[in-house]
Amino acid sequence: MNLKIASALIVVSILGMLSIILPVFILDDLKPYESPLFPLIRTGIEGISKYSLLFLFISGFSVKLFSNVPFWIIGLMSMFLFPLATFCEMIADSSSHNMFPFEFIFYGLFTIPAIIGAYASHLIKKFVITKM
Repeated sequence: MNLKIASALIVVSILGMLSIILPVFILDDLKPYESPLFPLIRTGIEGISKYSLLFLFISGFSVKLFSNVPFWIIGLMSMFLFPLATFCEMIADSSSHNMFPFEFIFYGLFTIPAIIGAYASHLIKKFVITKM
């Protein structure tokens, strides 16, 4: 894996995390949740909003616009850090995340906005290149 692809995947992973956490600071009416290690992540996931989905779409779109990584990998990598955080919390407190398989299904569903954004960027790039 070359450096350009690795850096694009790291960037989209960080942007995916920010896409879920930033609305916690934007929305006033979110209930803060307790968590063994990452209460901001849990609050962001429990209070998922249209802003989070929009930020995920923009993240996928912008990373695909500047990279040649396949759009579906961009979508998957946008939520890559969340299962890692879940495993860390399960190690820290074994009583947390007792329904973690369902959590992973939701993480999979949350990749869809980033996949759509990356695919839209892919189509735009393809259209612009063919017109040139």
